[in-house]
Amino acid sequence: MKKALQSIVLLGAATGAAQAATSVTLYGLVDGGIGYEKVKITQSATRFQGESWAEVRNSGMLNGLLNGNRWGLKGTEDLGNGTSAIFQLESGFDLGSGHAAQDGRLFGRKAIIGLTGDSWGTLTLGRQYNVADDVVSGIDPFGTGVGQAGVTSGAFGDSPSARMDNSIKYMTPDFGGFKFGVAYAGKHSKESTFDAADPRGHKVENTSKKDTSNWVSLGLGFENGPVSLGASYDRFRTELRDWEQRRVNGRIVDEKETYNKSTTHMWNLFGAYDFEAVKLHLGYGQIRGALANVKGVSGIGLNGALAEFTEVTIPGTLGQPAVVRNYTQTKGFRQQSWMAGLSSRVSDTGTILFSYQGNRSKNTNDAFDGMRGRLNIFSLGYVQDLSKRTRVYAAASYGVGKMKFDESRDRGNVTLKSTLVGVGLQHRF
Repeated sequence: MKKALQSIVLLGAATGAAQAATSVTLYGLVDGGIGYEKVKITQSATRFQGESWAEVRNSGMLNGLLNGNRWGLKGTEDLGNGTSAIFQLESGFDLGSGHAAQDGRLFGRKAIIGLTGDSWGTLTLGRQYNVADDVVSGIDPFGTGVGQAGVTSGAFGDSPSARMDNSIKYMTPDFGGFKFGVAYAGKHSKESTFDAADPRGHKVENTSKKDTSNWVSLGLGFENGPVSLGASYDRFRTELRDWEQRRVNGRIVDEKETYNKSTTHMWNLFGAYDFEAVKLHLGYGQIRGALANVKGVSGIGLNGALAEFTEVTIPGTLGQPAVVRNYTQTKGFRQQSWMAGLSSRVSDTGTILFSYQGNRSKNTNDAFDGMRGRLNIFSLGYVQDLSKRTRVYAAASYGVGKMKFDESRDRGNVTLKSTLVGVGLQHRF
């Protein structure tokens, strides 16, 4: 009997040790509010037509205004020698409808597995954010939330925080306040078909498709005392090749090849300094190159609404058909963005946020000569913590943009006005 009791005690101790070494956590964020959104785009009169306009207005419940709604699972297992196995699965959803976000993906926000160690860093595989999200996006007063007030939906676009599919990412540990990261997402695939449709072999079709596109993301961050700095660089290279050949009686009757190659560069430099009474935030970024094929980077922020009015027909080359493109979708696209903001703790539980964002954009391609875009966004917010997990907030943001055209194009200038006002409640679990 005594030996049996000893065995039970030892078994319980071993189970407790295993539980201490392995953990799985269910977590999430629920955010909803009431507010008003309005975006109006107006094109001034030309000699061919009068004024035209488009308007989108929404009032009532707002979904995930301060931060996007999500739930997830994350876990870690101690492997010894300071190394642990980790995983994280995170799903976004619409609070108002209950539908999945990120185009209905089960774990659209993040899905990773990897290893981490205090002495050597963290290595992860899967769908995850680029390095800019780790070192740049958090320096903005509004982060990536609050709609157009945030760094991604405002003047900068997705480059400070974008998701990379099928990626591998490495982040160093903290070295005296410094941390460095690199990520890579590439697709090297080739498909070939051979079809001899005629039993006599008189007709032959031969096709091949090749995709060697890739995405490289780099970032360096520094945080020590009142100083926070972040720099990031993303390069996306598109390289697609399609080839098709048809033969009849051994003779080539049709042969065509399409080749799409372009490179897009995106970089950002952000910094903040905490003066105790108030914290100053500054940021600058550039995008150079076509966004049409940059998977994971869906646009250029609020200024993208103006791009719909810049479509032109680009003549085909090397046997390729003509295509309709707006000025963000060819390699001559250029955008410069900047941000200046302030945040201040007015009490132990309350924070005021303010930011100004602006950008200028153009395209050096001859087809878009004379087109110039500009944008300015002013945002104000307040966050009040009710507890460690629950907070209320209020935010207001106003943006105004303009797209100017060369007089020879017979297009009136396009103006944009965007307003966002809302209050909400957020709970984390």
